[in-house]
Amino acid sequence: MTGNEPPLPIGSRVFPRPPSRTASQTFQQTPRSWPRQNLTQTPNAPATPRDASEPAFKRQKFDDTARNSDSIIGGDIRDASSDGTPGSKGVLSTGVADHKSEIDDREKESRVHQRPLLPLRPGRGSQARGLRYGRALAIERAARRDAVQIKPYAPEPPAFAPRFHEAGSADFFPWTGHHPEDVLTELTTRSGFYDKLQVSHNESTTARPSVWSSLKHKSGIPILSQLFVSALDQRQIHGTITTNTTFKPPPRVTLTDTKREAWLRDLANPSIPLRRLSRTIPHGIRGKILLDHCLSKDIPTSRAIWLAKCVGANEIRAFKRKGTGVFTVGGEAKWIKDWTINVEQFLESIIGICGSTEWRAKINYGLRLASHLYSEHLLEQEQYLDWLINSLRDSDLDSLPIWLLIVQIHQQELLQHRQRGRRLVEGTLEHLQNAYLPPNREIYGAVLGQIINFIKSLMNFAPACFILPGCWNQYQETIKTCLGDDDLHLRSCFESLSRRNTNLQKRFPRQKGYPRNTCQEKVIDLLDQLYTKHDFGKIAGACLRVTRDHDLLVKICVEWAASACRHGHFRAYAAARLLRIWNKNGVELQQPIFDFLSANPDPVGLRKRDVYKVLAELVSSKHLSVGRYLQWLMARGTLQGPHQPGPDGPCDIRFLLELPLQSLPLHVLNLRHTLLSTLGVSAEQESNTIYITKAKLAEQIPNFFYHHDVTSSSAMLNNDYASLSQTIKSAIARWIRQALILRLRARNGTSSGSEDADRPMMDSDEADSTLITVKQFQAIRGIYEEIGEFAVLADILKLLSTEPLGSVLTAVADTINHYFDVFDAIGAADDLFRNLCRQQEDASGQELVEKSFLESLIDLGCRLPNAIQDVQRLRKELSAYTPKPSAAACSPISDTMVEAVQSSEPAFADEMVQMLASGTSMDNPTLGRVFGTITAHLEKSIQESDCSVIRTLQLLARLRGFGTKTFDALLHKWLQNWLQSDNRPKLSHVLPPMICSKIISLKSVLNAITHSLCDEGDQDPNFALASDTLELVAEARHERMHIVDYRRHRMLDQLHRLVRMSPASLIPCIRLIFRACSAADSFARSQAQKRIRSKSMRSLIRDILLQRQEAASSTLFLDASTLKDVGEFLHQEQGEWPSPSLSTKISKLLDTVSDFNIPLAQLELKRVLDSALEPTEVSTRILSDILIKRARTSTPARIELWSCLVSELSTSQAASVREMAETELLSRAVKNMTSISGENKIGGLISIVEAAAFSIPDTETSPILDQISEGLASLAASSQLEKHQHERLATDTVFQYIDVLLWLLTIHQTTIQHPRFSQHTLYQLLMSLALLSIHPFLSPHPTLPNELFDVLSLLSDCLSDDTRSRCIRTLRDYHQTRDPRLRFVFGYAETFEKEWLQLVTKSASIAETKADGTATATTITQPYPLRRWEMMQEATPVATENDTSLSLTLFGAKKSVL
Repeated sequence: MTGNEPPLPIGSRVFPRPPSRTASQTFQQTPRSWPRQNLTQTPNAPATPRDASEPAFKRQKFDDTARNSDSIIGGDIRDASSDGTPGSKGVLSTGVADHKSEIDDREKESRVHQRPLLPLRPGRGSQARGLRYGRALAIERAARRDAVQIKPYAPEPPAFAPRFHEAGSADFFPWTGHHPEDVLTELTTRSGFYDKLQVSHNESTTARPSVWSSLKHKSGIPILSQLFVSALDQRQIHGTITTNTTFKPPPRVTLTDTKREAWLRDLANPSIPLRRLSRTIPHGIRGKILLDHCLSKDIPTSRAIWLAKCVGANEIRAFKRKGTGVFTVGGEAKWIKDWTINVEQFLESIIGICGSTEWRAKINYGLRLASHLYSEHLLEQEQYLDWLINSLRDSDLDSLPIWLLIVQIHQQELLQHRQRGRRLVEGTLEHLQNAYLPPNREIYGAVLGQIINFIKSLMNFAPACFILPGCWNQYQETIKTCLGDDDLHLRSCFESLSRRNTNLQKRFPRQKGYPRNTCQEKVIDLLDQLYTKHDFGKIAGACLRVTRDHDLLVKICVEWAASACRHGHFRAYAAARLLRIWNKNGVELQQPIFDFLSANPDPVGLRKRDVYKVLAELVSSKHLSVGRYLQWLMARGTLQGPHQPGPDGPCDIRFLLELPLQSLPLHVLNLRHTLLSTLGVSAEQESNTIYITKAKLAEQIPNFFYHHDVTSSSAMLNNDYASLSQTIKSAIARWIRQALILRLRARNGTSSGSEDADRPMMDSDEADSTLITVKQFQAIRGIYEEIGEFAVLADILKLLSTEPLGSVLTAVADTINHYFDVFDAIGAADDLFRNLCRQQEDASGQELVEKSFLESLIDLGCRLPNAIQDVQRLRKELSAYTPKPSAAACSPISDTMVEAVQSSEPAFADEMVQMLASGTSMDNPTLGRVFGTITAHLEKSIQESDCSVIRTLQLLARLRGFGTKTFDALLHKWLQNWLQSDNRPKLSHVLPPMICSKIISLKSVLNAITHSLCDEGDQDPNFALASDTLELVAEARHERMHIVDYRRHRMLDQLHRLVRMSPASLIPCIRLIFRACSAADSFARSQAQKRIRSKSMRSLIRDILLQRQEAASSTLFLDASTLKDVGEFLHQEQGEWPSPSLSTKISKLLDTVSDFNIPLAQLELKRVLDSALEPTEVSTRILSDILIKRARTSTPARIELWSCLVSELSTSQAASVREMAETELLSRAVKNMTSISGENKIGGLISIVEAAAFSIPDTETSPILDQISEGLASLAASSQLEKHQHERLATDTVFQYIDVLLWLLTIHQTTIQHPRFSQHTLYQLLMSLALLSIHPFLSPHPTLPNELFDVLSLLSDCLSDDTRSRCIRTLRDYHQTRDPRLRFVFGYAETFEKEWLQLVTKSASIAETKADGTATATTITQPYPLRRWEMMQEATPVATENDTSLSLTLFGAKKSVL
């Protein structure tokens, strides 16, 4: 209630106060001399009976005036805690309304500068008050009044006047003319007024003589003490309140609308006391209507709460009068819930009118009223808080600010419970994600700032609410960006939350086939990106950022280059280039390579020749020292004893025979020869092999090498250059390059005495002699392709790139295009392209450049990122080859011209070229007839020759320029019909030239084939089409480039990209071929098996399976028959195993699996288990036994690979493996914890269970959870924790055991989150975790307490209300309710609602007998619930000594005595 002074009515006067006398003192006082005080009306004083007797309508005008002036201050949004409510921590604050601020300041100033009416009591006020009188003040007050007072003036005592307990204000007698002080006599004028001494007639004299005689001896003081004690006893007896409480809520009566409105206006007037209004309250004011009346009439908050309590108390008592039992309790609870819904609707209605007039005052009032109702426990708090969270989550960005303000009022209560705080954080983060999107970031910038500030406060106050492993990855980057780097505390808090959420996510069950996401897999994925883009600097830096283990990085790079599961000649050069970049950045290469050679003497799944090739490239670039290798070989003593230095021998020894010998010092060569003699290998034998190989090459390429003896060439019986050692290959490659340099010097007339064979001479003059013929170039290129020395081949191409234009230069361009990946990895592609472009520029003005050479250059330039301008220039040059239309011919091309061309004539191509050159445009019908003529000629000329087919395809390419869309539609239709025809030739005869001529793409061809396979209903046409398609793709990938007339590299490039990027287009054909392997037709079955067993087909299927694409591997094998055939095919490729037993096959498979062949190993494991003679349960048990047995001794890296095999098993098989691994894990952990001494023993089983976690069924029960619950319960109740607290080994064992149990709980969270999961089991789990989390035994561990708390918080989200109450009661029994972490998890207050007040009773029926035989009553305490709705002030019209709802007799209260 406010104490503002209402304005004086117009025309009123200030009455002087007459002198008065005190009537409360027993001695005479001198007359007072202070001046008379001005009396003003004070609304805080009780109204006089005369005021109450007047009708309300007479007081209405004056009441409204007083209320309006008083409500000026109450119309703004203030801090919700300003009303004294302990539970409201609000943050709403706005300024006073502009049109009311000036009047409010004037009222405050008038109250400050007013003289007090009566002397203040000590401590009541010490601030000096100024004086302000005069006419100006009266004019100012009169000017702002807008109402005329119709009630007679009645002076009232000021609020700060001293008051007696029952007699009212002291010495306040305004002049009325009837008071004794108002009549002046001679005596009163002289002596003033004073209280006369009342002398009792019973006491004639003083009592001192009679009392002194009793007090002057020794016992006087004890007698006096007894008198005082007896007096206090009598006061205790007669002063204690013994009457029963007279509390009764105000009764409700039915009033007319006019009287009800008048009563509500009286309630809104603070000057009218509540006792007057508590006689009766209007009936029919309840629910949202009550709240709307309070809002519309601006009833003060305290009075509105009083009215709500009156209505609520009557409603609840009405339910109790109807009966007892469940009906009464349920009715009361239902009414409170309905009342809470009314409050929610009341706030929603106010929020819904946002933007209207006086909305700010209304929302301030509504929030203040709702906050007080909540703090007074007049709402269903759980329901109200849940409504706030749901409203915040469902709101849009426009209404979000007001909901953020409302939520911040109750932020402390919302964050006290994990379940509610988690929902609040999730809703806020969802709004943050939405507001942070680019379209909304600019529009809702202010809202985004409020959300960020709110998230910061949530993170500071309750960071545990951000334990959201399920959605943390979705919001992590947004939160990190919004927090910034300014606040170090928030940054550290965010990093801690990231670690905790990541740890929980690692333990979550993964889906089937989920990627491992290890360092090895990340590096391999980065290396595989080199197939599509040769950005070596970027990939090298990314690999260094993945892991800091440089030895592991070097090992993976070498393995990737030599893996049998990867293809491409460029891998060796790409790996060598990456290793050089890493070495430049400080990565040591020598020792990691030596360690790799010693650790992998016989590597599984690696091609040893590719390993030697990578190392040879490093030796050639001097990044690997041969001298250090030889020293390391001798220091290890590897050469001692018998050895087999053959191609299949140990890598560390065999590399001695694979070293390139060029540029090696003489002493190193001598040391190598010595070591070779130790192995029994003669250096002369190696030299003889080199000599014989040179002779054979001289015989194979006649007239190219000068003065070489070919008489001994017959000693070499075969032409298998690929089987030679790397030493011989390197020598042969450099010898051929030297021969070409000698020919170049001889042609240019340069002296040949120089022995510098490594430096090519780039200057060449125009001469008639030819340096090399096309046939010689093709032979030399074939040799280099076979020995794999592409680095030397790049030098040869660089020498030939300076030759004059011709067929050789065109062949050079085609070679670069064909092996572009290799030359780009070497780093020579760009230089070769520049040299060829320079030759083309020099010859463009002198002679006509070949069209095929320009086309090859354009294709090469399109693959280089820095050759865009050169490609544009070359295309302009190529446009000059298009024949121009003759002047005599008309344009467009007419139908008669088309009919004049006969497809049967031998000169069909020439006539068609002349016809196409005769015009510049063509309509669609004419284009269709020309297209039909050309395709008809194409179908006839397929069997004739390649040149005829190529010329016909060139006509189609010319025709495409007259209408691309129409031509593509015609071509697609023709291709569909041609594929379904019975007499069509093989696809490999027609489609490759069309693809290479850019008439159609390979992807379009495969799409048309897939469409045809779906349309065909017969099995034979489908099989034939699929077989031809696979022959086209598989054979083209491994066929050497032998045709120079058209661009075959175009198809190979498309094919490699197709297999790499979208292998799913080939899967229908492969699946159909596998199904045909088991067809009834013997011919189709034999043809399918022949096609499947071809080397090219195996390579294609292996590459598709190794793409790490789930679509490719999952859709390829859909049925058991296909799986069996593919598995058999892979089994034949890997070779037969010696033993047919299932355990031997599984053991062999586990030994051969690596990071590069995981998909193949997964498929092989499926085939082995499905084709086993044993039942499925037996085969799965054998697999589980082998895995569990090997997990005890194997390294974590091997176990991780085996886990990948388990992750691709069927659900039933994976479930069997998981259950056995879990049983073994718990049996070794629970029964004998002291035996757990290493992480590998536990870690291996954990990895297997984690890989098979996808098989956990979504059921309501799980036997393993019962075992975990029993283990945790026994550990929590065990006394061994204190016993082992000072034993380091035992402590670590218990820590590891607890961590394993927590990991298993997180793995099985899907079962725990099931709606029908046993709440009893969940109760046992949570109680065990709660007791362990507060046990001092875990405090020394750095991370386990936080992990335990996170798992406890995660599982508590599944708690029901009944189970949560049960957990709270159990914690109370254990006296563990004071821990703040448990309060947060289980959501209970620090002081329970019904336990802070206890009712103590003494039972006479249950008594205890003491030793002396006396009986004492037993004291019984029980919670005493408060009736919140009846805790109101001034509930009765007449004040009594015990008129409260909580009886004062329960506290032994005494009567107050002044």
